[in-house]
Amino acid sequence: WEGREFEGGETFILQPKVLDYWRGLDMSKGLEESTLIRDVEAKFNRLTVFDPRFPHGVRQVRGTRDPLKARIVLHGWFTDPGPFYTGGLAEEDATGPLNEAMEPLNVRLSNEASRVTGVLNVRVTVRGGDGTVSGVQAVADTLVPDPDDLVDGQTADDVRQELLEIVDDGMRGVLFPASDSGDDTYMTIPFVFE
Repeated sequence: WEGREFEGGETFILQPKVLDYWRGLDMSKGLEESTLIRDVEAKFNRLTVFDPRFPHGVRQVRGTRDPLKARIVLHGWFTDPGPFYTGGLAEEDATGPLNEAMEPLNVRLSNEASRVTGVLNVRVTVRGGDGTVSGVQAVADTLVPDPDDLVDGQTADDVRQELLEIVDDGMRGVLFPASDSGDDTYMTIPFVFE
């Protein structure tokens, strides 16, 4: 890194606390760029992954134009958020029942949507032998609740759990086809709250 032939290329990300700046402002402390913005160095062979809801950018690269000595930035999603299927059922066999379940589930979730932003990814397990849902589990999320919507001592974990319970309730009654192989199916489903 010290021997590089260019300047810049760092990814800069606004610190999460800045998004709620006034609520926690302490006028007795000075502010420097490093307390507001995080820099991620553009070291060779590095993939930088972060929550894209935070304001971010890349510092301009100056210096060499040799691609073997410089840096290239690719920016965006790896794939658009959508269901991912593995196991006994083919995507075509699971899509119909999943879509039928999603319509009423999305109506229920829309009532909660203003309380959070982010993505909740759940894994739905479908029994291969009979097509019933045997499990709904949160596997990853970037949910951030609106602090003004936390009532009666609620925490971010409480809001996350409420959303997961709605998803669990909406998926448990869905009947998928049994798989020909008898193998279970695992569906990873993203719920996007904007």
